[in-house]
Formats: sequence, structure tokens, C-alpha cells
Amino acid sequence: MKERDGINCEAIVLWKRKRRLHSVITFLTKQKGIINCSVSHRELQRMKDTGYLQPFSSVYITLMPDREYYRLKQIDGRYSIRSVEESLESIYYAAAAGELITRLFLQEEQDFRVYRTVAAFSERIRTKPVRLAVILLGWQLLSLAGFIPAADAYQKGNGTDTFFDELRGITGHGLSGEAKRALGMILLYRWDNSVTVAFPAVLWQELENNLWSYATMQIGAEPTALAFLRELGNHK
Repeated sequence: MKERDGINCEAIVLWKRKRRLHSVITFLTKQKGIINCSVSHRELQRMKDTGYLQPFSSVYITLMPDREYYRLKQIDGRYSIRSVEESLESIYYAAAAGELITRLFLQEEQDFRVYRTVAAFSERIRTKPVRLAVILLGWQLLSLAGFIPAADAYQKGNGTDTFFDELRGITGHGLSGEAKRALGMILLYRWDNSVTVAFPAVLWQELENNLWSYATMQIGAEPTALAFLRELGNHK
């Protein structure tokens, strides 16, 4: 298909922002990386499968280049993530994950590793808790972005001491021995539904607190949703 007829993309929805006359929808696409689409409310009402425009739902989309945004011509839903809408906690965690993705990676920069990881996360949260999956995803994204050692380097201890020293400098305390071992398991995790990542609640909390502290320093701003999570009492 010629580009003037539209560009077909496999995509994961990151978020939708409603403006006065239109909505801006951010997708992570397999073919073009992160993109923003603009669609008028009138056009959106005429489209089918708009119910799939929930965070981390999987879709096929048809786009047209249109200045700073793409114009969304068509949506074909693959599956939606209903669990994200089940609680305020899930909504805010999904929003924080989406913001982390858009801050760690450049727009329109294709990276199959990032897409595969986020797509696998999307599949996982269809049936598993959103919060715990976001903690796993966040550490893996930091590794893919080059801020922490990759899984194989972590196994060999290449660069891990430098990373742990940097983390301690940022957080003031760093990771316990148990959390360091858990992080190694997280980086090696491949989102296999037959494999369960089971840590005590106190360890999940330690991993989460260090994740957001470190990520905030690296991306230069705290994800907006964290303020709402603190109000809910999930992040300290």
C-alpha cells in the first residue's frame, strides 16, 4: 500500500488526551516507534473499535502523515485491557508506565526490543495485577534505555557495582541484598505466563520505591501519576 493510502501499524495504546476539539492518542508502534495521532471528536465518533483506545490495549491502526501529528484513519482492535479501568490504582500505574515509556525513548525511533517488551507486558496484565507488572516493566525499560546493566551483564557483574553506587547516591540507601538478587530475576524475566515472579510485599515495595526514585532522576521529572499514587497510599 502506498503511503498516500495510509500506513498500517501494529500498535499498543499508551494514552489518550482529550482536547477541546480533538483528542491526541499516543501509540507505541512496531513499525515506527512512539507516535502521536490527532483525531477530531467527530471523526472519533464515526470510527469503529474506539473502545480499544484504553491504555496498553493492542490494535492495528491506519495512519496518514499530517505535520507534527499523524492523522488516525482507522482502528482495528486486537484485545483491550479491561483490568486497567477496574480501579484508580490500575489507572495511575498504567499512566505512570506510559509516561515512562515516552520519556525514556525518542519518538519515531523503531526499537523491536522495546515493542516486544511492552507488548508482552500488555498481554500479561490482561490477567495479572497491573502494579506488580509495572514494577517489572519499569526496571526492564531502564535497562533497555541503557541506564542500568543489561540482563547478561548483570549476571556477570559487569558494571553492576557502579550502578548500585549510583543508585545509593540517588536514593540515599540503595537496594538491599535481597532486592539486588530480585532485580537480577526481573531483568531476566521474559513475561512467560507459566512463570510466576513471587516476592514478599516488603521487597516489592523496596523495588518500587527505588524504581521511581531512579527513573525520576534519569528522565528529569517525576511521572505525573506518582502524585496520585501517593494519595492512594501505594507509593511512599
